[in-house]
Amino acid sequence: MSVLADNGVQRVYHFSPLHYLAFIARSRSLLSKPRLLQCGFGVLHFRSMSRKQDVARGFAKYVHMTLHEYPRIARSKLASGFPHLRIEVPAVDVDQQRFDLCRYNIAMTRYLRRHGSCGLRESATNGRYYAPQQVPTARTKADKAAMLKKYMGRDTVVEVLVENEMPLPAETTVSCFSRADEQVAKRVAEVFDAPWNIVLADPAGPYPRRASYAMEVEEFLDRVVEDPDWRGSGLEFDRV
Repeated sequence: MSVLADNGVQRVYHFSPLHYLAFIARSRSLLSKPRLLQCGFGVLHFRSMSRKQDVARGFAKYVHMTLHEYPRIARSKLASGFPHLRIEVPAVDVDQQRFDLCRYNIAMTRYLRRHGSCGLRESATNGRYYAPQQVPTARTKADKAAMLKKYMGRDTVVEVLVENEMPLPAETTVSCFSRADEQVAKRVAEVFDAPWNIVLADPAGPYPRRASYAMEVEEFLDRVVEDPDWRGSGLEFDRV
């Protein structure tokens, strides 16, 4: 049973800083935090605003994707001038992976199952608790279908949590939000022979691309191309 595709989901999205595209193109996949650590990346590679929460709340092993084309955090990054892109994967390919669905903001919610608290209410549409998770998720086919039926097409941002790794098929689309970002992404895809479709998309809000950030991104990508053993400098726009 293809839960996502059978419930009307066509694409699943992952937003990434543009400068991570070289690492993604090289591996042809999105990797969870433990997998990235195994590949030699340090903790500074992870977003400072979420990495501790993901680990503490039991979600470190997942690749975080979403059913929302423009989640709030992506709009915020673009509005601040930080070059980001959207990776779009056909739902039929995600359906082949082990994944949970979550309708809550894992990093931000205060209603956790810990220290004697019962946390959020379990149900087919809210999800259920699976150790060590402190936020409920939909894991069974029935619960996933129930959650999708209730929240598809609404403002709720449903996360798709792919366990360990999400291989990126040839049918992957990389959407960029400025012509300059599109040109950079196409160059990276060509260098690493990634067969993906690189396209220009309209952002859902303002994107005043800042030249200083763009320069840092291009310098970062040049270093990745030149040195296959390099694992980054900790460049991460949550810290700017």
